Amino acid sequence: YNRSITFKGIKLYLFYPSGSEIYEDHYFNQNIFSVVQELPHKCKNNNITMFHFRPDLTFFLNGIYISYSELKSNYSNQTARKNGRIKVINDYRDACIEYVKIAKDNDKNQDIRKDFLKIFEKAIHITTTDMEDTYVIRNIADYIDDIRNNYKDGKYDYSNYEEKVKDAYKKYPLKDENILKQDKLKEVFTALYSKKMIEKEILYYNFIERDVVVNKNVKELKNERGKLISPRPKQKFGVDKIMTKIDEFLEHENDDDYFINKLYKDLDGVSEDIKRDLITKRSKYRNNKNIYSLLLQYAAGFGKSNIIGWSALQLKDLKKDREYVYDKIMIIVDRVQLRDQIDSKMFNMNIDNKMYIEAKDKNTFIKALESETRIVIVNLQKFNTIKSFLSEEVLERLSSMRIVFLIDEIHRSNSGVQHDEMISIFDELQDSFDSSSNYNKKRFKKNLILGFTATPSDSTLARFGEFSKFSEGEKIWTPFDSYTMKEAIEDGYILNPLKGIVPVSARMYYELPDDILEGATDKEKQYSIAKKKIYENEERIKAISAFIVERLVKTTYKKIRGQAKAMLATTSIKSAIKYKEYIEKYYSKAMQNGQYNRFKDAPIYIVYSGDEQQQIKATSLNNGLSETKVLQNFAMCKNGLIIVVDKLQTGFDEPKLHTLFLDKEIKGINAIQTISRVNRTTKYKNECKIVDFSYKNVNVQNIKEAFEHFSDVVISDFDPFSDEKVLEEIYNDLRNSSIFKICFNKFKKYNIEKDDINDFFEI
Repeated sequence: YNRSITFKGIKLYLFYPSGSEIYEDHYFNQNIFSVVQELPHKCKNNNITMFHFRPDLTFFLNGIYISYSELKSNYSNQTARKNGRIKVINDYRDACIEYVKIAKDNDKNQDIRKDFLKIFEKAIHITTTDMEDTYVIRNIADYIDDIRNNYKDGKYDYSNYEEKVKDAYKKYPLKDENILKQDKLKEVFTALYSKKMIEKEILYYNFIERDVVVNKNVKELKNERGKLISPRPKQKFGVDKIMTKIDEFLEHENDDDYFINKLYKDLDGVSEDIKRDLITKRSKYRNNKNIYSLLLQYAAGFGKSNIIGWSALQLKDLKKDREYVYDKIMIIVDRVQLRDQIDSKMFNMNIDNKMYIEAKDKNTFIKALESETRIVIVNLQKFNTIKSFLSEEVLERLSSMRIVFLIDEIHRSNSGVQHDEMISIFDELQDSFDSSSNYNKKRFKKNLILGFTATPSDSTLARFGEFSKFSEGEKIWTPFDSYTMKEAIEDGYILNPLKGIVPVSARMYYELPDDILEGATDKEKQYSIAKKKIYENEERIKAISAFIVERLVKTTYKKIRGQAKAMLATTSIKSAIKYKEYIEKYYSKAMQNGQYNRFKDAPIYIVYSGDEQQQIKATSLNNGLSETKVLQNFAMCKNGLIIVVDKLQTGFDEPKLHTLFLDKEIKGINAIQTISRVNRTTKYKNECKIVDFSYKNVNVQNIKEAFEHFSDVVISDFDPFSDEKVLEEIYNDLRNSSIFKICFNKFKKYNIEKDDINDFFEI
């Protein structure tokens, strides 16, 4: 962005960024931002005009073209949605047809195209607006092949091309749809064309994404053209909304009751008694009091990693009074694959490994705090709990700093075992700060937690969500910002996993172990014992393995133009190991059939973690490959199967993962996180499959129920204060009980002193 060109001995900079250490915005203000109305544009070849048009507004920065916009008047019965979009679509089509006529097959280096179509293909975005709505497209160049093929085939119907571009031409969101028309126009044009937002487009919002490979332990970008990554309207809106909210946080940082007082004003018109009751209850959450927090609900597959990357870069550079606002930007990840994914994302964003440091244990975490490197990746998989690195000593150190934590999935597993109510990293972080009296006495700055998830639980929303409305005594909490699975599916960003559920009734080659269940009256306990027998039954695993291999070679691997992959999620390490053994056996047998020979190099990997003394190491089953190397190889291979137990069911991002085989039971948050592994879109992928082998196919209903709950904006009327009253009653009953009065002091003494075990036996 700060490159220069020399003209007749004079060095000219293309752009001056703001916030210079010495000159602040002096040079930034010398940038020339200009807009020209109805500027004639001519597409020429050999100085002959082949196509021309006059965009309503054309935007330049220091004389360099950046964007154009078509305006439509609602008063003339025209709209941006209908007339504006079709104007841009038709202009690009007509220009492309003229280009194809000229270039034919003689433009291998794209030189003619780069010049002829530059007004369309070099724009950071092309917008169309009326007094109500604004639509934005950034990637219109992706559709030239549709035009080219239509023209070469002699077809005159371009409706298929038009529909594709319309799908990509998205409406830009508004903070409030009910504001005045002129305010809508001002808000959107400020977000897209203000000086600071144009600067963000240059510094942050556009980068070339290439595959990252590891060569001799050094990450390198594959030598390929790559793909331009720029924010979808909702992604940019979300990041900008976060940054605006942070400005509000910083402005009122020393007023701990600012948001409570603000809520009081928001409840204007509500009776004083009800208002006081709500304020009292909200105050008990301590939200935004000792540490700020924002909860964001974004659909899995929407591009959460990009949002985290763009946010982290802007937070790193954010200044106030010529000082960096945040001492550290900490990205919290809970999986090796998530950590590697973030790492690769930053590498593509030109953040080399000197600009960030990884905290793997308490010592490296403390070193990260002391270092000048401001971006820190905290790999939670290396820690048992958050409290294991946020000790009193560390919290005391943090009391003099301002740190932002970005959590790349607020739900984490408990000791490697996922369950329906996964531990919330959000809660763990907040509790660590709230419970430290030293931190709260000494702090003069406030840290910030940004938590991202597709599946916020009721309790997380009630604690960290935003107040939405108050009606008939009902408290409603919502995420700070959201882009739901339902919206992402409708907009074509992710696939609908419900359409691909295939229930398979697996044959049961076992008898229920009645002798083991004898005397067990708890139905859940009975079922859990029976399930272990069902899902680890060897004959059953053999039969399913044969089915999986047949499905892989006959169907799955042929999808996505022959580049599809699959995942098998199992219920235990024992069953996963058996599956690997039998799938490899049947796969080797299938490869003897010549028609499947092209799939012979497709790997079969297994990933799990557990007690290494009790289990075979996964490394030994993967020919000595580490988990990191397995995931890298799986990303690079053409086809393949990866067998998992509880790993990779959150955050595993492999767009060519087409089929998920389920031989375990999932529900709730876990169900959505797991099925979202296959809902990513990529070129030539128009479906995903979930093949369910669960006992009595219970997953079919479980997935539908979870999807119904989490597919839209998740709201919560969860009220823990009714439970608080019950707990108070139980607590009072406990203290008044004779057992408590007789035994508690002795029990307490034992736990404090721990020097005479006989004291404990006396109880």
